[in-house]
Amino acid sequence: MPVLLDNRHRQLKVDQRQLATHLRKCLATLGRHRAELSVSLVDDEEIHQLNKQFRAVDSVTDVLSFAMEEGESLPGMPVELLGDVVISLDTALRQAQELASQQQLPDYALRQEVWFLATHGLLHLLGFDHQSPDEAEEMEGLERKLMEGVSTADLHGYDRTAHAKAG
Repeated sequence: MPVLLDNRHRQLKVDQRQLATHLRKCLATLGRHRAELSVSLVDDEEIHQLNKQFRAVDSVTDVLSFAMEEGESLPGMPVELLGDVVISLDTALRQAQELASQQQLPDYALRQEVWFLATHGLLHLLGFDHQSPDEAEEMEGLERKLMEGVSTADLHGYDRTAHAKAG
């Protein structure tokens, strides 16, 4: 289960080894043992440009997912290429600070927010979405399951309206 990480942010850093381990555990939990994905950690400027270029949305967002294929992977393929997840560390840091303040969780930090956004992006690569209430309920249930032991924050109690509009 290769997880390729690329931190292109000039100042903010997260432990890439720990993030990759978390995503491999998510993939194993979801039964996707042959899956491969890449995660790029960028700044607001880069994610803004990607959002504008690929989604025609002229704004910053927290996470973007670019799936390699739609539907099921081909049988017999040695690796299931899922696609790419791009996370803005600037936005993740702001959201982590806001969530920590709102929920009075001094230990909630950039690491947990990035792990949540990576988990969210991974689920998008796997075809999950949150456009309808039923889809959102299913996706949020999986996110809670995959984030168990990572964070005690109510990740869905935080208003991510800007994310919902941006994708």
